[in-house]
Amino acid sequence: MENNNKVYEDLLDHVMHLLNDHQKPVELVAGSMMAIAQRLYKTALNAQEYERIMDVVRDAPVRPYKLEKERLH
Repeated sequence: MENNNKVYEDLLDHVMHLLNDHQKPVELVAGSMMAIAQRLYKTALNAQEYERIMDVVRDAPVRPYKLEKERLH
């Protein structure tokens, strides 16, 4: 589980870097991550498994981050 948390934390750090240091729009970063995730699932899963995971993603309760995007002035 520790390795899973490391992957998540590394990705979150990079996302925050893109949002804060490069001022990328949230929609661009999140959409890119979703596209990558879907392609990875599509590559690794059969059609039925892919549809099941997409249902899980769509129906999962999601809490927003309490992180604020910093703005450069």
